[in-house]
Amino acid sequence: MKHPAGRIARIVLALVILGHALFHLGIIPGGIQGPAGRTGWSGHSWLLDQFLSASVIWAIGVALVIGTILFYVTGGLGLLGVPFLKRRWKAATIVASLLSLLLFAVTWTGLLPHPSDAVFGPVFSGVLLVGLLVDLLLEHTVLRPKVRLLEHEGIIAHPSR
Repeated sequence: MKHPAGRIARIVLALVILGHALFHLGIIPGGIQGPAGRTGWSGHSWLLDQFLSASVIWAIGVALVIGTILFYVTGGLGLLGVPFLKRRWKAATIVASLLSLLLFAVTWTGLLPHPSDAVFGPVFSGVLLVGLLVDLLLEHTVLRPKVRLLEHEGIIAHPSR
């Protein structure tokens, strides 16, 4: 990116994504202490309690937390320009947002001190997911060069011709 404002925007977005990754540590019981004391996830799940045992639900919750944090960190670092990750930051952030929303669906009734305290997490994840999906859609439709027009003008040469 050549423009300083674009570079600053990328850095700010990367820091927000990395911060959101750290926000998910609040799901871990005792991971982040709130003003009322106990925080985290109690292990209860309105979605899975009726089908699975508590230990399986706990394993699913832990896997979702780890995956969410890992993919958000990958997306943030890619956005900052880490060589192997810079072309994959959007995909990693989309996966992280999906995992985050699934995590909230699985854990929300067991969030302490109250589920409504965590409502901004899934809102942010949803906004980020929709924004990235719209960006990808635009990249592959509107912002994509008109190949047929370029072929007609002889700009693009195909090896088959």
